[in-house]
Amino acid sequence: MLGFLNLITNNYFLKQKLKIEPINSPERRLTDNWQGDAIKGQKIISGKINPKQIPDFNNFKFLRDLKSEGSFKARSFARSLIDEWIEQDINLRSKVFDSEIMAERVSCWCFNYSWFGESGDLNFQKKVLTSIALQTKFLELKLEETQKPNNQIIIIKGLLVAKSILYKDINNIHAMLDIVNDAVDLLINPDGGHKSRSPVKQLLLLRQLVEIRSIVAVLKNIDAEYLHNQTIKMGQFCRSFQMPDENFAWFNGGGLVESNLIRQTLNRIGYKNRIFNVAKDTGYCRLALNDTVVFVDTGLEKKVSSDTKASLFAFELFYKKEKIISNLGQIDAPNVKGMNNSLASSAAHSTLNIDDRNNIDLTGKRKIEILNSKFLKTKEGNLIDVMHSGYESIYGVNHKRQIYVTQNQNEIRGKDEIISIGNVGTIPKNAYIRFHICPNIELIKTRNGSILLKHEKGFVWKMTSNNQNINIQDSVMFGLNGPFQCKEIMITMRLESIRAYKTISCKWAFELQK
Repeated sequence: MLGFLNLITNNYFLKQKLKIEPINSPERRLTDNWQGDAIKGQKIISGKINPKQIPDFNNFKFLRDLKSEGSFKARSFARSLIDEWIEQDINLRSKVFDSEIMAERVSCWCFNYSWFGESGDLNFQKKVLTSIALQTKFLELKLEETQKPNNQIIIIKGLLVAKSILYKDINNIHAMLDIVNDAVDLLINPDGGHKSRSPVKQLLLLRQLVEIRSIVAVLKNIDAEYLHNQTIKMGQFCRSFQMPDENFAWFNGGGLVESNLIRQTLNRIGYKNRIFNVAKDTGYCRLALNDTVVFVDTGLEKKVSSDTKASLFAFELFYKKEKIISNLGQIDAPNVKGMNNSLASSAAHSTLNIDDRNNIDLTGKRKIEILNSKFLKTKEGNLIDVMHSGYESIYGVNHKRQIYVTQNQNEIRGKDEIISIGNVGTIPKNAYIRFHICPNIELIKTRNGSILLKHEKGFVWKMTSNNQNINIQDSVMFGLNGPFQCKEIMITMRLESIRAYKTISCKWAFELQK
């Protein structure tokens, strides 16, 4: 009972603290950076989707879907939802007023105000603008409380967007931009990649910076050159992570991002950015020649044990706009721990593991002392040469992988090598090299041991290896629309004699058939 009374009391005093003068009209009209989904908007209008049951209803991003639907009914429906939301007596200490949710809500209201607000009556306009002002004051308090760089950026984005529509001048704008610059430096590597290695977090942060940049452009005469340069750098990284099918490579949750979201974001950067061969600070390599793209996870030299995926040296292969070899993806369900652990394993990636042990210990207990990578570009093709010691402490071996993309034809050649470094741990039994094949490809095993990969669009790749212990197995991939059946090619390398032979290797290749 005492806790409940304290909650009521705290909420009362907070409301007193947030009292503001009513706002009668906007100072500026803003243009939204993002487009919505007209189909989703139509489903909301028709009642097939109840917006209040959308998980992120309180950030009001669905306004963009209604706006894209474009009808007068959509505009009226948006006003009624916002009016109803404002009229509720919501506890200011509730999740609804979480800083990130609140910043996104006021941003959506402000960017789309000229669409839904100006056609409403004066009382509605005053109510919306006054609510934005109150939430803006609350965001200022939230900014004082947080030291988390990502949170600071989102809050400041909300403040800049809201204040630009409410007031002629924004006090302390340069101080806020300095905080943003410092926060970005903490989150982003020198190569432009997010320090989490997650393209999902990379894109979300980039979208925040794009919105901030758009407000700076409206205000004019604001020095934001550093922010602009960082945005360009991050855009270049995202452009490199975007594959020929316009999706992200399926590393660290990349498969959970809609291609439309990627395309919209990169289009706002302003021009096509250059693409990297190697992003050493974030740990990725892109080999692209002719119509073939190979994207490789080379890992982090200094912080390998902190990876959230055991995907060392995994790769994905694209031909033109079609994905051939993939990782198994990820599901957007953080509470399903067992499934997420399985999809984070080495076996869920197109790479090598030994005795079905992960090449990176996801608990962080098994450290990796050696992680080397070398990229070579020649007239004949591009080569990535990598080695790690993830299995040193348990098996006394290192794994070395080479992937070579040829210049004159669509072909990739690979070599996996297990190298004994002493009588450490137990003797390993087998190494498994997996290639997860996309579902629109039929696999045909020939008499000579090679495997034909026949794509539904008619072209054929041929896989060969000097190791004939090759099997085709059933597997499951997880994309934005859920699970779907696929196949995997698995090569088994026998390792019982590794200490006698010192080195055991396997060569493999994928070649486009003319």
